Amino acid sequence: MRLYFQIFALLAMCSLFAGGIVFRGRRLQPKETDEPLHEQRIDEQVLPPLLLPSRTTHSRLFPKKHAFSYSYLFAGIPVGMHGHISRLLSVDTQHPGWFHVDSADHLDRGHEGSSLAEKLNSYLHSQGVTDRDYAFAYLVAAPRFLGYSFNPVSFWYLYDSDTNLKFMILEVNNTFDERRMYLLKGDAKDADIHDEPEKPLEGAAEPSKQLVFTDSWSKDFHVSPFNSRKGSYSLRATDPLAEYEQTGHVRIDNTIVLRSSKEHPKLVARVFSEGEAKDPASISIYETARFIVLWCWVGFATLPRIVWQAAKLSLRRKLHVWYRPEVTDASVGRPYTGDEKQLETFFRAFVAHVVYEASDPLRIVYEPAHSEGYEVVFYSPSFTYEEDHKRTLTLKVLSPAFYSRFVHCTNWSSALDHECRVKDERNRTARLEGTADLPEPPSATDDRAQPGSQQQAKTKSFGLLDQVRWACLRRLRCPPSSSAYAEGTSGELHVQAMSHSAPSELDNFVRTHCNDADLYRRITTKLFLAQRICFGIPALLDVLNYLLRAMLLLASMIYSDRSQRPVDLFRWRQLGTDDLGAVACMLLLANSIHVWSFLKA
Repeated sequence: MRLYFQIFALLAMCSLFAGGIVFRGRRLQPKETDEPLHEQRIDEQVLPPLLLPSRTTHSRLFPKKHAFSYSYLFAGIPVGMHGHISRLLSVDTQHPGWFHVDSADHLDRGHEGSSLAEKLNSYLHSQGVTDRDYAFAYLVAAPRFLGYSFNPVSFWYLYDSDTNLKFMILEVNNTFDERRMYLLKGDAKDADIHDEPEKPLEGAAEPSKQLVFTDSWSKDFHVSPFNSRKGSYSLRATDPLAEYEQTGHVRIDNTIVLRSSKEHPKLVARVFSEGEAKDPASISIYETARFIVLWCWVGFATLPRIVWQAAKLSLRRKLHVWYRPEVTDASVGRPYTGDEKQLETFFRAFVAHVVYEASDPLRIVYEPAHSEGYEVVFYSPSFTYEEDHKRTLTLKVLSPAFYSRFVHCTNWSSALDHECRVKDERNRTARLEGTADLPEPPSATDDRAQPGSQQQAKTKSFGLLDQVRWACLRRLRCPPSSSAYAEGTSGELHVQAMSHSAPSELDNFVRTHCNDADLYRRITTKLFLAQRICFGIPALLDVLNYLLRAMLLLASMIYSDRSQRPVDLFRWRQLGTDDLGAVACMLLLANSIHVWSFLKA
C-alpha cells in the first residue's frame, strides 16, 4: 500500500509541475508590443503610476448601527500606460509584476485583448461622451496579486485639457461578480473650493479646504444583501491632481453616502489614503520586499472580510436580507460559465432555425449577454421591410443564467415568457420586446416520419447507449431554481407545467440538426443533476465526481494490496483457473474510472 501512495505522490508532483507550465503559458499570451514602457506612455500624463496604501471605513446608521475599518491597497494608473513600471507594478502586460492592473477586470466584458484606454473610450462613447470631452484619465483600483483581485469599487478620474476634473466613473462590483458603472458629471459649482462645508455625517470625511467633486444619483444595483435596490447615492471626492499640484503627493479621499428612498442616511463609506504613496519606478529592492510582505495579503482578505461583516450583521444585528435580483439593462451581469458559453451557441442556432422555418413574416434581433451592443438579426424567408415594426421581436439577454435556465423548459415560448415577461423585473434574465407572436418550432417527430429524410437518418444513427443517455436526460429534467422574488402560486405552477419528462423543442433540434449533440446532452444532464442533488450548483457536482473517482482509485488500490497477489511482475508465476475471478475483479477495479467516464459520457 505504501508503494501506491509513493507512486501517486510522484504523479501529483508531476501534475503540479505540468500544470504550472500550462498556466504560465496561458498567461504569456501576447497583449502588448515589445516597446519599452516609456515609449508607450501618453503625452498628457500628469499623474504618475503609484501604489496607494489606504484605509476604508463603513458606518451603518440605519436600521442598526454598525461600523468597521480595514486597511486597503489601491494602484493609481494613468490610462494609456501599459507594460512594466517595475517588478513591483505592471499594467496590461504578458509578464505581470507582483502587483498588476489588468483591463479584463474593468468596465464592460467581452473586449478580450483591449487595453484600459480602448475600453474606456468604448464605454464613454456608449454614454455619449466624445474624445474631445476629456483629455486624460487616471484609474484608482485594487491591483491583482498573484493573479487575484477583488474590486468592490474603482474610481476613474477624467480631466479636460485645463486639468479640471470633469467626469468621474464609479465602477462597482458585488460578490456575485456583477458590475455597474456610474458616469458622474459634477457641476462646476460642485467642483469648487469648499471652505466651510456642512457638518458631515458620522464616518464622513473631515471638513477641509480643498477641491472636491460632488454628485448624486439613483441606486439601481444590488451591492449588499442588507440594502434593497432602492434609494440614492451621493459622492464627495477630493481631486488627486489638485492635491498633487499643491503638495506634490497624490492622495485620495472619497466618501459615499447611501440614502433610503425616503432620504434617510443609511450608510457612509469612506476610502482615503493612509501613509505615503509608493512610486514603483524609484523604490529600492529592500523597500519592494518590505512592501510586498506588508500588503500582499490585503487583496485576498477583502472577500473574507466582507463575508465576516455580513455574518455579524445577519446573526448579531438581525438585519433583513434582500435576495439578489437579476441585473438591469444598465448593469453588467456575471461572466459566462463554460457550460453557458456552449449553450449560447446551441440557443443561437435554435433561434435561427425557428425563424428560418417560420411560415409567417418575422424578424428577431438577438443580443447575447455581454455582446456590448453586438446584435444578430434573423429573418424568415417571407419577411419584408414593409412589416419591419409589426413583425420584429428583440431579445436581449441580461444574464448568462438565461441559457442554463432555458434548457430546463420543454417549450421555448413558455420559457421566454417566464424569463422575459415576469411581472417582477428583478426576476428577469432577458428582455423580449415586440408585438409579434413567437413561432412554433418545426415538429421533429413529423420530420423524422418522412421516409428518407435527413433527420430520420441522423436519428437512427444514435446507438442504444445514446438512446439510454437521452432518456436519462428527459427523466432528469426538472424546473429551474425558484426566482429570488416570488411571483405567486400561478407562476410556480406554470414552471412545473412546462418542465416534464418529454423531450424539449431544443432537445429535438440539437439531436436532428447539430453535430455536437453529445456535448449538449452532457451539459444539460449535468445541470439537471446539479439542480436535483446539489442545490443547483454545478461546481458541487464536479466535487462529487472527483470524490467518486478518488474512491474508485482507493478501492482498486486496497483490493490489489489485500488480494493474494495473483499478478506480481517481480515474482511472476503461472496463473490457474482459480485466479481468473481475482484477476477479472482486479482489472475491473483498475479500469473503474474509465468505465465510469464511458457510462456518463
